Amino acid sequence: MKTFILTSACALFLLTCINLSSQAQIILNRQVVASTGGAATVQKMMIQYTVGEAVIQPVTNGKFFLTQGFQQPEELPKLPPLTNPVKSYILFPNPAVTNTKIQFDLLSNATLTLELINPAGQTIYHQFLELGAGRSTVVLPVNHFAAGIYTVMLNVNGNVTFDKLIVQ
Repeated sequence: MKTFILTSACALFLLTCINLSSQAQIILNRQVVASTGGAATVQKMMIQYTVGEAVIQPVTNGKFFLTQGFQQPEELPKLPPLTNPVKSYILFPNPAVTNTKIQFDLLSNATLTLELINPAGQTIYHQFLELGAGRSTVVLPVNHFAAGIYTVMLNVNGNVTFDKLIVQ
């Protein structure tokens, strides 16, 4: 009887651990925006197909994951409070001549403020964006700024990142 209870308790513990770890996975709800489709039987095998409409969204939108003309929105798990939603942040090219790009992955929908600060501490460029989860690329035009070293401040839902930018 003790062995049965111990075995049952271990099994229950393992099931609980598996259930907790599975909540952190990304869920893809598959949806197809199709203009036409059909079905046919070939040698006793039924084939169904759809002809998708192209979904045209800007690359920087971050609200849609586009693959072969099909719309596949991502549903990410909720982030714990005070968690930074930015992952894989990169600023390129640096040094920059005409513009620079800031590329990052967002783990949730976010409000983003981008500022360029000159060596005197003055904000000389300000941009406010609302982005969805996923990879985003923000273009920062620098061709009308004087050559020098600037600070790029990225504020995403209260999480602030600073980076140096050289303008040539």
